[in-house]
Amino acid sequence: FAGESQMKSLRLLMPVLSVAVLTLAAALPWGLAAEDRFVLPLLPVIAIYQWTLDPDAWLPEWAIFIAGLTLDVLTQGPLGYWALVYLFTYIVALFASRVPAETAARRMALLAGAIVAVTGFSWALASFYFLQLLDWQPYARSTLITILAAFVLVPLLSVFRFRSRPARGIRLTRGGG
Repeated sequence: FAGESQMKSLRLLMPVLSVAVLTLAAALPWGLAAEDRFVLPLLPVIAIYQWTLDPDAWLPEWAIFIAGLTLDVLTQGPLGYWALVYLFTYIVALFASRVPAETAARRMALLAGAIVAVTGFSWALASFYFLQLLDWQPYARSTLITILAAFVLVPLLSVFRFRSRPARGIRLTRGGG
């Protein structure tokens, strides 16, 4: 029973842990070119989006905020920038959860749209911070790379998904004449 309890606890914490790991990975010096450094902080966006859509996942808003704030501190960026971007991701995911997406292609298209929206918001926020329109090309390139990274990261995250309710089998209903 102890092993089962530990596994249940790990699965409960997996959304928070995955966002934390991706956030810490984004802060590490990977030696990327200056115009590609924006890709890494967008990786937690994928996890935040995916876990927010999962009704059985536990990813509280405060954990999202702390992940962004941690990235701000570790990268010595403007305090609150990534915290706002990650909370915006959460809001985008809440809106996306209301859009029916039965197929994998539709779900990936919604995720791609969310990445575009979040990147656009982050570009606008950074432009506001610096009081000038920043070059959009590094943001556009990072958007495309992040969308491609989602094809790897989404299946990886889905390995850790769980359901608190058993899957329903065939539903038999009586016809109403």
